[in-house]
Amino acid sequence: MKCTLSLIIPLAFSLGACSRSDQKDPLLEEAAKFHTEATQIQAVIEPQIEQIDSLKILLANRSEPVVLATVTTLDSLKKAFEQWEENLVEVPGMPHEHHHDHGKHEHHHHADATLKDLPADKMRDLQLGMLDNIRQIQERTESTFSQVTSILH
Repeated sequence: MKCTLSLIIPLAFSLGACSRSDQKDPLLEEAAKFHTEATQIQAVIEPQIEQIDSLKILLANRSEPVVLATVTTLDSLKKAFEQWEENLVEVPGMPHEHHHDHGKHEHHHHADATLKDLPADKMRDLQLGMLDNIRQIQERTESTFSQVTSILH
């Protein structure tokens, strides 16, 4: 009996540890939700960002102040989007899937390797910040593309 208890007690502790580790941290789940929403916005605006160079060519012959300001804004948007993508961090332990259609563009590597040990609350805050940033880029993109449309027509 003593031999059986000495085997059962460690087994019970290890099973308990496994069941606790299978539970997902609610803060990381919230972080994953923010991350998913951010990457959905990314997928919507990425085709527009990829059109920026073509739009700049269409505007190149124009020298009106509004056109020059719009070209500057287009450059700024492209740079902001690229920086956002470079800083995108995956949420550790959460399933993720990204479908980029980069065509001739290189695959983007995310900065998650150095942040895997970030506390859950900090990861959630980081993901919320990334979501806020991509929303701002989306708003600026929509506004600027609307302005480009009015300039070209």
